[in-house]
Amino acid sequence: MAKIIGILNMEPSYVNVEGIEDYRPISAASIFGRYRVADFMLSNFTNSGIKNIHVHIKNRPRSIIEHIHRTNYNINTKNGRILLLHGEKPATNEIYNTDIASFAANMQFVEESNPSYVVIAPCHFIFKENFQDMIDYHIEHKNDITMLYQPVKNADEYFLGCDVLLPDEKDKNRVAGTRKNRGKFKTGNISLETYVMAASTFVDLVRKAQETSSLYSLSDIVKDAIEKDGMKVGMMKHHSFVACLNSLKAYYEASMSVREQKELLELINDEWPIYTMTNDSCPTLYKEGASVKGSIVANGCIIEGTVINSVIGRNVVIKEGSVVKDSVILPDALINKKVKLENCVVDRYAIITHTKELKGEKDSPLYVKRRDRI
Repeated sequence: MAKIIGILNMEPSYVNVEGIEDYRPISAASIFGRYRVADFMLSNFTNSGIKNIHVHIKNRPRSIIEHIHRTNYNINTKNGRILLLHGEKPATNEIYNTDIASFAANMQFVEESNPSYVVIAPCHFIFKENFQDMIDYHIEHKNDITMLYQPVKNADEYFLGCDVLLPDEKDKNRVAGTRKNRGKFKTGNISLETYVMAASTFVDLVRKAQETSSLYSLSDIVKDAIEKDGMKVGMMKHHSFVACLNSLKAYYEASMSVREQKELLELINDEWPIYTMTNDSCPTLYKEGASVKGSIVANGCIIEGTVINSVIGRNVVIKEGSVVKDSVILPDALINKKVKLENCVVDRYAIITHTKELKGEKDSPLYVKRRDRI
């Protein structure tokens, strides 16, 4: 088997999950009650047999470093490891804090490993994909680069800022160009920002990007490789659930969507485990008078009130008389007596006690800050 390095990329500039990212990168955000966002892509790597992984971190690294250090992603440390990487020098301005700059600063770790291929995946997407299938597809089609995409019919509302892949008229499996999704069209082949290429190609692209512009990203140099250099860039279709967490609305709606069993089973099943940090808390306690409908509730909670169509993280306490509806409550939050929440995202350790009603909109959920007291 060829030697492969998996690279978990940092979030691009168009990702802005308001509030959530004030305290951690999106990769470290809690999702679906018990996971972190990065768990899904890191599990894709290890379930695909890729045991050497580089995680590039843009800002606020403490949370993701702590989580990865405390999680067993099924890697035997004798023949694999996860490296947490960042730029060696602080960026003089945030516009210089690009993935290319981080790749260049840490290129020695790629070159010393001497891999045959690299698989680069995003930290702000959630989907299930066997990357070995992508590598096989890449080799079979003799591509210089292979990109993963998903055809969608809601590009006018979602995936804003993502690249759209434009297929070649003569060869529908080849990328002829890319454009940014500005919400102008409903349909499009959305790039899942997942790439397979030879390690030598990756090194060459990073160097060329540096020579072209200090502000270039990987997607920029791949666009040049397609449209200016004539490289053969193939496109492989993804067939199941995809979430792009590039805004608070997208984070909220992705969290709510997995209440449906179909979406949940597409992501999480015994054949494709999602590894995360273990938590030996007790099962959730449902006290007399509690009512829970259409919701996901993690372990360690105490539920005395009513929960409707919501996602409740670990160790959340919801007191008697309270109603939590269509909301996402992150771990360790306290919802005190007779509080009513609707269309809210409540961050970790928040306490809601004095204000008795908070209501957002489905298209604009109300966010409660981490450790806030309301």
